[in-house]
Amino acid sequence: MIKRLTILTTFALLGTASTAFAQEEVIMRMAPVHTDAHVENYNPYNLSGPQAYVQDFAYEPLWIYNVWHPEADFPALATSFDIAEDLKSVTYHLREGVVWSDGEPFDADDVVFTYDYAKAHRDYPVGFDFYEEASKSGIITSVEKLDAHTVRFNLQRPDSLAHLNIGSIFPLPEHIWKDVDDPRNYANPTVVGTGPFTEIRDFSRNSFKLCRNESYRENDTNLVDCVEYPQLSDNLQVIAAITNGELDWATDGIVDPDLTYANQSEHNKYWLPPDAGTNLQLNTTKAPFNNLEFRKAMSMAIDREGLVDIATFGLTTPAKYPIGEGMFYQSWFDEAALQPYEYLMAYDPDAAMAVLDAAGFIDADGDGWRDNPDGTPIAFDISVPAGWDDWVNTVQMITENLQDIGVNAEMETPEEGAWFENMPTGDFDVYILWTNLSSTPWYTYYSMFNPNAMTPGTLNEQSMHQMRIPAIEEDLAAISATADEAEQHKAITEIMVEVAENLPVITLYSNPAWYEYSTRNFTGWPDADNPWVRPNNPAGVHERVKVLLSLTPVTQ
Repeated sequence: MIKRLTILTTFALLGTASTAFAQEEVIMRMAPVHTDAHVENYNPYNLSGPQAYVQDFAYEPLWIYNVWHPEADFPALATSFDIAEDLKSVTYHLREGVVWSDGEPFDADDVVFTYDYAKAHRDYPVGFDFYEEASKSGIITSVEKLDAHTVRFNLQRPDSLAHLNIGSIFPLPEHIWKDVDDPRNYANPTVVGTGPFTEIRDFSRNSFKLCRNESYRENDTNLVDCVEYPQLSDNLQVIAAITNGELDWATDGIVDPDLTYANQSEHNKYWLPPDAGTNLQLNTTKAPFNNLEFRKAMSMAIDREGLVDIATFGLTTPAKYPIGEGMFYQSWFDEAALQPYEYLMAYDPDAAMAVLDAAGFIDADGDGWRDNPDGTPIAFDISVPAGWDDWVNTVQMITENLQDIGVNAEMETPEEGAWFENMPTGDFDVYILWTNLSSTPWYTYYSMFNPNAMTPGTLNEQSMHQMRIPAIEEDLAAISATADEAEQHKAITEIMVEVAENLPVITLYSNPAWYEYSTRNFTGWPDADNPWVRPNNPAGVHERVKVLLSLTPVTQ
């Protein structure tokens, strides 16, 4: 069912020393998201799955941040941007000569339209951080078209880092989306983008292809004709597919990769560099998560050594401090300031039970489970997508840890799409979740503590905890208002201490960048010897399109 890469070398027939290719199509196969069945939905801001297929590949951002190498970012729809001297605006210079895949020109009107459209449809998660007068939160007040290829975003206050939010936005074609009244539920059946792949082909429930945009500006160097997305529903299916040569690029957790994967073929490669943190996002708007002592007890009850060594196959990295992030930003750690909170990361069920007893979380009705101090029962779910084996193992172990101290916690395993769809609602107990990485921890914490992202119905996944901490908001504003690195480090330390003091999330460990690739059909993959960019391919890793465009087909 999966169309294989077919490349026929013809130089012998041509009698020439040069190599030429007579090929049907060069197809690169990947599975950036799990699904039980494909549906025809290519909405770039549908976060339940479709965005993973079309962001970066069909729809381009203004700017692609190279998180590992900030000195080597990638201009995309903008060729440059300027931050005003007073830090109160960011001006983007758009790439000239770009056309949408239907031939219409891309220009400043599309960027202004996308801003206005997102502001008019707040339930559509484009991601602009609008300034909100009522809450005095957010940063962007307006956008101006200065000329056909120049737009200026005006800011409510000085902010040297607002570009991290603006630059990652994917502009929409005004001539298409101006007629869409309900973008959240729009399936976007015909993709019109500026990226390298925009043509949907061979759709079925089992697979579809996203093929070359004939109008793409860099087609002369792009050697891949189509990206094929096979339907695969969990980690095991993905790993089995790439092990057997049916995928070229995967980003899934894997058990004992040398034995189960790498040893099966000389082409099966992997590299697992340190990556984002993993937290429990607690719904702190309700009991028992609105009680700090309960949150402390949860943290102390978790056997993190077991999570790393057993649940995640020894491939994750222990987190040292309860700061909502793992070890990715360890160069920013102030060890003296954070050491007093290290005890919250140590597995100590006796101490956890003592904390609960002292706070009144006791078994009031004799059913064997602890109750809230007011006598109401405690029973909650920790949600993790079915098939995410490493995280399923993690949540299973955590629920057992909590049950050991008398807390009635269970694991909930919805289908992946449903899990994503429920995120913005606020209707949950606990989610296990990644963190957003950037070149600076400011963006990670800004994503986590932006008040604009804490409204049920439009919750951002990073702020599902919904806990406002004014001191953190002040520090985040102070960091973005200065370019002084010493001041930024000082404020980041204060933020880390505030997270440790309040525990809006429970810090678990650092994930690796799950990255499996095959050299059977392509070469040019990033690896430990050539770590020029993040190598994995989930939505949100915008560098993934650069990896794809750097691949060279293997002659067969």
